[in-house]
Formats: sequence, C-alpha cells, structure tokens
Amino acid sequence: MNSPKIFAGSSNPNLAKEISRRSKIPLGQIEIGRFSDTEIDVWVKDEVNNSDVFIIQSNSAPVNDNIIELALIADAVKRSGAHKITAVIPYLGYSRKEKQTRPGEPISAKVVADLITASGINKVVCIDLHADAIVGFFNVPVIYLSALEVLGDRIKKEKHKGLIVVSPDVGGVKRARNFATILNAPLAVIEKHRQVATRDKIEVLSISGEVTGDTAIIIDDVISTGGTIIESAHALKEKGVKEVIVCATHGVFAGNAFENLGKSEIDKIFVTDTIAKDIKSSKIEQVTVAGLIADCLKKEI
Repeated sequence: MNSPKIFAGSSNPNLAKEISRRSKIPLGQIEIGRFSDTEIDVWVKDEVNNSDVFIIQSNSAPVNDNIIELALIADAVKRSGAHKITAVIPYLGYSRKEKQTRPGEPISAKVVADLITASGINKVVCIDLHADAIVGFFNVPVIYLSALEVLGDRIKKEKHKGLIVVSPDVGGVKRARNFATILNAPLAVIEKHRQVATRDKIEVLSISGEVTGDTAIIIDDVISTGGTIIESAHALKEKGVKEVIVCATHGVFAGNAFENLGKSEIDKIFVTDTIAKDIKSSKIEQVTVAGLIADCLKKEI
C-alpha cells in the first residue's frame, strides 16, 4: 500500500489545505481547467496507484460544476489505480430536496448521490445533512459527521447566561435537542409555514416552549437567503429575548443574504467553513471544521 493522498477540488481549497496540515496527509497535485465550451478538464499529476485517496469537494456554488468536477476527479484517480476513493463532501448540494412534497418533483438528493457514487467512489464523508435519511441514498458506506460540538465549543467561549436553544422549525428539533444538550440549555421550537411557490419565504406561526432566557440561540443546518432565521429572530425579540445568536453548519448566503442579515434583529451568526465564502458582514464569524474532518481521515488510513 502506497501513502495516502488528499486532492482538493476547486470549491474549497483552503479547507483542504488545513485538513491536510492537521491530518498530515499530503496534498496531491491536480490541475483543473476548462475547455473553450466551459467543459471541465481534470489532470491528476501525482502517482496514486494502490493509494487511499481523499477528494475534498463541497457541492456549493457553482453547484452543478462542483458536482461534475468531483465525479471527474474520482474517475481520474480510479483509472490511475487508487486503492480506495473517499469523497469528503463538507456540504452536499441538492440535499434540501430529499423527498417529494408534490407530484412531479424529483428526489434531487438521491439523484446527486447516484451521480457521485457512479464515478467510482468507495466511501463518503459528509457533515450535517439536511435530513438523516440522505445517508441511505448512497450505495456506499457513509461517515456522517456533525459540527454541533465545534459550534457548541465556540458558543461556550462567549460565556452567556440564561441561554435557550431554538429550532427554527419542527424538522430541526432533533438537531436543536442535541445542541441544547451540548450547551446544557432548555429547548424551544418555532412552528412555521413555508410558502411552496416562493420557496424561501416563511410565516412564523407559534413558539413552543418557554422563551424566558436573555439569549436565544437558533440552530440550523443551512443559511441560504436568511429568510427563516430573520423571521425567527423577529418572533423571539417580540417574546422579550434580549439577544439572538444564530449557529449553522453551512453558510450558503444566497442572493441578498448578507444585506438582509445585516439589517435584521440577529446579533451574531456563527457558521462553519464547509462552504468557502467571502464573509461580507461583521455579524458573521466562521468556525473551521478542518480538525473534525482531519481526525476522521486519520482513522481511515
């Protein structure tokens, strides 16, 4: 067996470098270019025959390009004789469509899982999927990591008193309960209605649980446009909460998210670096998951 290698796709090279540094698994040389018609071209320069290979690639924007790039890198190392190929996907694109909500819709997360594994990947590492059921969409073993401990450790450094953890919807109750356990705080749940026609727009209906603390921490898996957490923060402030902090694993920050979040009643936002993003708000702080992933990879070699 030859030495393992990490190869970084173009979605999050800085995270890949930090994972390589912490895990002491060398970063392999790869060239990613484009033909004149925008087709992606990949060339793996390092020898990978009989090596365990880890490909670091988030399916963030440009989502479709990054998915295809991941598949091409996997095919390239498979054809070069890699012993085992593990796709490390810190953020899995299309994961918000894990079921049919109306006739005529695809199950997008399943389609993407099939596309990825068809390229020759033997194992997948992912972090905080939108729904746990997505693990079952892959026809290969999945290592499912959570960034809750990483985010929880960051919150503990703030030394807030009177904390309450809030799930922004019923679907996130399990995640919020786990986070509340980490912080030793009570739990509240916001019940909402999402307007299907406008996708990201929500209407807050009610809050279950006592909202008596000075600081509410909303925990979610993804911040996209920010509509959900902005409305949730407003509802909490109306209930008398003095400070609203948001924690989320994946900071998509689509559209006018930075501007809208800046104007909102949210006091602070913590997200991880599963998605490479130029943070354009003083309210937002990134927390790295490099150590979490590095520890996982070291156990795989």
